[in-house]
Amino acid sequence: MDHHFDRSDALHSGMRYSYHDIVLPPPTTAHGTYFNGTNDDVENLDEYQEGGYHPIHVSDCLGNGGRYRVIHKLGHGGFSTIWLCRDDQLQRYVAVKVMTAEVLPGEVAELSFMKNLDRCKPGAQYLALPLDNFEVHGPNGTHQCIVLPLLGQATSPELWHHLDNPGPVLRTLCHQAVQALHCLHESGIGHGDFRPVNIHVKLRDVDSLDEQDLLSLIGAPEPGDVFSSSGQDLPAGSPRYLLPAANLAKLTSTYLVPEISLIDFGGSYPVSSPPPDLGTPESYLPPEMLIDDRNDPVGPACDIWALGCTLVEIRLQMPLFDMLYGPDEVLNEMIAFFGKLPLQWWTKWKQRVDYRDEEGRPFRRRIDIHGEDFSVDSVLRGNRQHMGTVDGVMQVVKTMGFPEDEMSLLKDLLLKICAYEPRERWDTSQILRHPWFQ
Repeated sequence: MDHHFDRSDALHSGMRYSYHDIVLPPPTTAHGTYFNGTNDDVENLDEYQEGGYHPIHVSDCLGNGGRYRVIHKLGHGGFSTIWLCRDDQLQRYVAVKVMTAEVLPGEVAELSFMKNLDRCKPGAQYLALPLDNFEVHGPNGTHQCIVLPLLGQATSPELWHHLDNPGPVLRTLCHQAVQALHCLHESGIGHGDFRPVNIHVKLRDVDSLDEQDLLSLIGAPEPGDVFSSSGQDLPAGSPRYLLPAANLAKLTSTYLVPEISLIDFGGSYPVSSPPPDLGTPESYLPPEMLIDDRNDPVGPACDIWALGCTLVEIRLQMPLFDMLYGPDEVLNEMIAFFGKLPLQWWTKWKQRVDYRDEEGRPFRRRIDIHGEDFSVDSVLRGNRQHMGTVDGVMQVVKTMGFPEDEMSLLKDLLLKICAYEPRERWDTSQILRHPWFQ
C-alpha cells in the first residue's frame, strides 16, 4: 500500500486543514512577557532580569548629565547590548556598550588591564579603546558602560563590494590587523576572540550628518513590541520593545576609511594569567583547543592561529574553514590543508575513524572544480564574483581576482602561521616582515 502523506494539507473527519494556517503563540519568559516582533535577530527577552540586560529605548539619555542620546541599536552579545548614540556634548556619533549587571567593574577588560595599555605603541591606533565610561543604575542592577568610536561594517564578507580596487586595500587592512594584535601581545595581552567579525573599518564624515540623514542610510529603528501575557503592566526590568540592529554595511565607500579597528575585548586576558578556555567559534580555534590538549594551554599562539584564518578571510572575503559543523569537521579540513596531525593529537582525536584511515587519507575524496584534491591551493585560486540585478537581469556586477604570485606568498605565510605545534607558529614580529605585506 502506498502510504502517501501530503505535508501541506491533512484530512480529518472530512475537514481539510492547512499547516500554513497554524500560528504558534510566541514563547513566554519566566517573567510572563513575550516578544511579538517578526525579527529573530534580537537579544533574549529572558535576559531582562536581575543581573541581566538594562532596558533601553530610542531617545533615552545615558551617561553623566544624559550626554549620550540613544538613536538606534548596533547589536548585542551574551553580556551586553550596544547602542548608536549622539554625544550631545561633542556633537559626534558613538557606540555605547551597556553590560549586563552581573559584569563587575573589574571584569570589563577595557576598564581593568586594558586601561594600562600604552596608546602611543605602534598598532594602538587600530584598537577600539574607550572614549568614556560610566555606570547606569536600573531595575536589573548596576551596569558598567563604555563609550567607543562609531565604526563601519566588519572587514568580511561584503566589504569588497564597496572597494574600487579591493586586493591592495584588503591586504593593507590585513597588515593593520597584524599590527593591532602585535600591540596587544607586546603589552602582554591576548585578545581571545580574534576574527573578522571583531575587526571593523573606520568611518569619516558621519558626524556631520543629521540624525534623519544617518537613519535614511542605515535604516530607521523597527521595534517589535513586548507584551505581558497577563495583560498587566510590564515588569520594571523589561523593555517595552526589542530592536533589531542597524545595518552599518549600508554606509557606502563615501563614508569608509581604509583603516581597521579591533573591537570586543570581552574575551581578552593578561598572558600571565590565561583563562582555561576560549569562547572563539570552532573555525578559528587551533587544533590543540579542538583536541582539548591541556599540555598546550590558552595563550598568544591561539591568537596567532586565529590571525592566520582571519588574514585569509579578509583578503578572500570568505572564511578559510567554511560551512563546517562541529570540531570534527574542522579538524578533518585542517588535515586537508596542513597534513596529518601530530601523533599526540592524532591518537586523542577519537572521531578520526569516521573521516580518515591511519595514514591520514580521507575515506571520502573531495575534489575541487579542477578535479584535484581539495587543498589550500583550491581555496587560494580563482576569483570572487558579486551578483546583482542590472535592468532586471541577474548578472556579475563585480569581480575580485586572486593573482597567482600574491596567493603563493599568502600560502607561504599561512603555513608559517598555522603550524600545528604552537611553539613553531610565527609571532607577530615575524609575520609583519613577511613579503606578502610588501
